Amino acid sequence: MFAKIGVGAAKVDLRLNETAYTLGHVIEGAIVIQGGNVQQHINLIDVEFWLEVQLKSGQMHTHRVESLRAASSFTINEGEKKEIPFTYHLPLDLPISASNVSYFFKTHLDIEGGVDSTDRDPVRIKAPKSLYQLVEGFEALGFREKHHSGKFNGYKQEFSFFPTDFLKGYVNEVEFEVAIEREGIRVLLELDLPSFGREREIKNELFFTNDELSQPSTIARLLEEAMEEMMENPRDYEYYKSPHYDQHSHHPRMSGLGGAMGGFAAGMLGGLLIENLMDDMFEDSALGEIGEDIEEAGEDLLDGDFFDGGDDW
Repeated sequence: MFAKIGVGAAKVDLRLNETAYTLGHVIEGAIVIQGGNVQQHINLIDVEFWLEVQLKSGQMHTHRVESLRAASSFTINEGEKKEIPFTYHLPLDLPISASNVSYFFKTHLDIEGGVDSTDRDPVRIKAPKSLYQLVEGFEALGFREKHHSGKFNGYKQEFSFFPTDFLKGYVNEVEFEVAIEREGIRVLLELDLPSFGREREIKNELFFTNDELSQPSTIARLLEEAMEEMMENPRDYEYYKSPHYDQHSHHPRMSGLGGAMGGFAAGMLGGLLIENLMDDMFEDSALGEIGEDIEEAGEDLLDGDFFDGGDDW
């Protein structure tokens, strides 16, 4: 009787081998089920992977990234302890953990005729080595990260740097979004140019292989050449067009990202989380009509710095 109301019932505990993992890597651990004071039948065990995005207002928006069935239909005896191996391969198209972005696993033990047991375990998601190598290339040219770099608005995650040497006085800000791929990293690069009291934006899509990224001097040279070309021929990059450019909306779309523009959140999260976030920010605004307001929405989020030396690979 007590077990049915949760007293002396079976408990579940997800134990991960690490507390931080890199995008694209495998999360490993074990699901531990500890039997209670009586024998109980377990209907199933589910493990869900959740993303949380916190607004400056303090509101927390959550999105379930994945739901995994770990086990189903078994009996746990009185005092018995069972362990089930757990693995989860992290996707590459997720935003990195930051001040406004966090992740957790929620484990659910469904007990037949009793009170279910749950467990919550936070986990930190780190940038892959290729992204750090790209940033090292920018830093080698004298670019430094801005305080709001890495803001995530439910649609994309954008990184912002300012020049201290190369292009200083000619470029106000360098921004980029990335798509991590197995063979390298795809970058949507944007240069903000001063122009008669307003900013003029030019954009270019670049791809760097893992071999190029592994050589600091090479990646710095390639970035320098790409930006010099953009500065010398700015009109060629004002209306940036990729193979997936939408002629009707006049908004560029990065190729290889499932028809969505930029960021780790493209593809998997781009069309899922954004609607929840925007519902609170834009009353009576349909998802398809948000348009340029998406950028403004990012200003309502907490800022986060990514490459200040606090993370390792």
